[in-house]
Amino acid sequence: MGCPLVIKATVHLTEDQQIRLPVIFTKDGILKSYLDYLVYKKAQSQSWIDASSYAICLLVEFVEFNETYYKYPSELFKAFSEKLFTGTVNENGEDLTGLRWSRKSIPTANKIISYITQYSDWLCQNKGLDNEKNLNPWRTATGQEERLNWAAWSHKHKNAFLGHSWSHKSASAKNKLSRSVRYQWDDRGIDVDTAANRFPDEHIDNLIYKGFIKPRCLPTAPLYRQLELRDILITLLLHYGGLRRSETFHLWIDDVFPNPENTQEALVKIFHPERGRAPDIYTNGQQETREETLAKNFGMKPRNKYEKSKKIHAGWKNNKLDPSKDNYMVVHWFEPSAGEIFLFFWRIYLKKQYVVPKKNRKHPFAFTNQNGDPYSIEAYSKKHKRAVERIGLVPDKELGTTEHGHRYAYINRMEKAGVSPLFVANAAHHKSLKSQENYKTKSQKEIREALKYFENKIHLHLTLKNMEEDND
Repeated sequence: MGCPLVIKATVHLTEDQQIRLPVIFTKDGILKSYLDYLVYKKAQSQSWIDASSYAICLLVEFVEFNETYYKYPSELFKAFSEKLFTGTVNENGEDLTGLRWSRKSIPTANKIISYITQYSDWLCQNKGLDNEKNLNPWRTATGQEERLNWAAWSHKHKNAFLGHSWSHKSASAKNKLSRSVRYQWDDRGIDVDTAANRFPDEHIDNLIYKGFIKPRCLPTAPLYRQLELRDILITLLLHYGGLRRSETFHLWIDDVFPNPENTQEALVKIFHPERGRAPDIYTNGQQETREETLAKNFGMKPRNKYEKSKKIHAGWKNNKLDPSKDNYMVVHWFEPSAGEIFLFFWRIYLKKQYVVPKKNRKHPFAFTNQNGDPYSIEAYSKKHKRAVERIGLVPDKELGTTEHGHRYAYINRMEKAGVSPLFVANAAHHKSLKSQENYKTKSQKEIREALKYFENKIHLHLTLKNMEEDND
């Protein structure tokens, strides 16, 4: 017995349409039903496809290594799910499965269960199988489970934009049911994968002007010889523009303009990598999506459509776009003066440091490497890490000193300045006000300072009370 093999293969849907998908090989051959499922789900993001196939591979691996007989598929899935939360090694160091799995975090295990449940639901629906054949079948909920279902429904209903249109009768029927395997409750404040801390604002100037410096450069040299302007521009977009790291890598060289309201400030638009309107310079004035332009003019795909293993890959979240039909989001500078700094450096970057793509490898992306190819996220991460170390800080996600910490610092600054939650949501391109909650988690230092403040207030209150008693 061995682990399932996953190979990325080109699947021909029609004569003119093809797609790259992961194909899972088991000891019995290709898992064709899952390949059919991925074809059905082909519109999903590359990240979703990768995460789903990883979940199915874990299940296949569990089945192939496990010799226990299960009467129903649901019994097998229940045993599999338990091992996600506990690991396969018992307290005596024994592992009867031979898998040697360590326990997954609660959010990760819940996601794996969700991906497999979705696949199993689709399989039953399309193969005409009854609920009993489902890996995670529906059953009658216990009283406690029904109350939890109503609590979850109420929370979603209250925060849903079209919650008023939801059917209470339909919810009543559904909430009386429960999955055989339910998600486990994570009682921590935020998801384990969410960065809780922000990049320290007091160090941002040092990072930009002393971190991203070119080695062996004299301090008297011009700015374009001293500084890595490409990496500074990306960092400005993260820290003062609130962008996610991956979003900056979708920027085209034609997406930056002087702001008509202040010509010294940069107006930066981040277009949807697929549906965003392409600049007229590539389309002869015709309306065309960026996906179409990349294919016709450059023989490329949008960066979010490449496999994660490719250096050119850059993810894309389901952001709130501006109302324009051109499908973009505007970078909102905070503080606004950062937009002027960005435009200043941008102009120097284009004149002195931008590496023009080679004739046979042309592309429209703004940030290039030393060969003129699209700059990779991995390369920037290494540059950011070295810059952080250069100014005496430790690169650590929990300290906020990785690239992820800048967006958190951006949102936290606006909150401290008293910007209303609605404006913060728009600036950060959140579709829901609830999306901001994880960004507002207080650091250990802030909690200590708050507790110290209240401790001092208590001492002051007691002192005043004692003084009043003495005077009496």
